[in-house]
Amino acid sequence: MAFVLLPGFALTSFSLAVEALSVSNFLWGSTAYDYRLYSGDLDPAVTEVCTSNGVPIKVSGHCSEIEDSNLLFICAYKQAAGYAGAALLAKLKALKKKGCRFASLSSGSFILARAGVLGDQPCTLFAEQMATFRELYPTVPVDESIYTVGDGVFTCQGGTTALDMLLYIIGQDHGAEFALQVSHQFCQDRVRTRDEIQNTRRYLELRMKSPCLGAAIELMENNIEAPLSIEVLAGKIGATVRTLEQVFRLHEQSTPVNYYLQLRLKHARSMIEDTRLPIATVAQATGFASQSYFTKRFREAYGFSPTRLRGDKKL
Repeated sequence: MAFVLLPGFALTSFSLAVEALSVSNFLWGSTAYDYRLYSGDLDPAVTEVCTSNGVPIKVSGHCSEIEDSNLLFICAYKQAAGYAGAALLAKLKALKKKGCRFASLSSGSFILARAGVLGDQPCTLFAEQMATFRELYPTVPVDESIYTVGDGVFTCQGGTTALDMLLYIIGQDHGAEFALQVSHQFCQDRVRTRDEIQNTRRYLELRMKSPCLGAAIELMENNIEAPLSIEVLAGKIGATVRTLEQVFRLHEQSTPVNYYLQLRLKHARSMIEDTRLPIATVAQATGFASQSYFTKRFREAYGFSPTRLRGDKKL
């Protein structure tokens, strides 16, 4: 594996990616991943590349010296949108012809798009850079989920999402159970809450089933109060409505519409059981246009009305 570091790259995502591979080697008991660091600087004589916060990282060579790689990481952040290093762009094109996989950390999607290795595959990057990316590369779909999985191309938003993406890659290479073992090594020191850690593991398991499924459910769960239409949801993850319907039918034995509805109703039931909020407020908070429609759907799902559930809770 190769990490190409561009001047001003983000340290957090890079560190988590390297650490995930290092932990994999430790748990594997041998070399599960052999990785080296290369400079993407325009000057091939550079031996250190500074991060966005000024930390210098030593490299073993220039990107032009990479002869082969199974997976190449592009680490970028500051000034990534305007990067035009001919040596790196040429190397990416050559490696693509050899079947190399690519992964972008933080703003690496700009470089992958400029080199033409993304094609029409969806990608993601820092939220504040999405508008610029869409302007520069209008034909490349931008996915708003934490990371994307394409045909030999992986991208993440940066920061701690790099670990989520690496766990997926490790799971693809060595199995989901091993990826979960790796994830356990990070739980003690993770800043995320217990619920967030559990969600990370669950999203990993969903994406192991289908990247499209995991990305769709993640967006559904983050848009309860103002539900997205299935058409909009599909567009946000770079898929078609037909593809969404197929993966939900295969893995959840449901349609995207019904899955989303049941997700909102489950959330509403928890609100009724755990709070004293008025039923009308619960209906509004879970994306229902009226209390009467909410009551109808709730009764169909559970066999009793929200008011009955609230009344039973008083007993």
